Amino acid sequence: MLELLEEKISELLAKYQDLMEEKEKLLSALKEEREKRLEIEKKMELLSQDRERVKMRIDQLLQRLKGIDL
Repeated sequence: MLELLEEKISELLAKYQDLMEEKEKLLSALKEEREKRLEIEKKMELLSQDRERVKMRIDQLLQRLKGIDL
């Protein structure tokens, strides 16, 4: 009876250790994904700013063209 209990406890401890290792791996993967997301968000912001600058330049050029008598 005592041997069975010891065996079950050993199995539970091994399972617990496996779960803790899996948790650490998942936390590490989550951290990496968050860092990637932040990098993508920064790139998107830069692209948005570039798009706005291009839009403003096009608007300026169109205004200049409107001012020319054809």
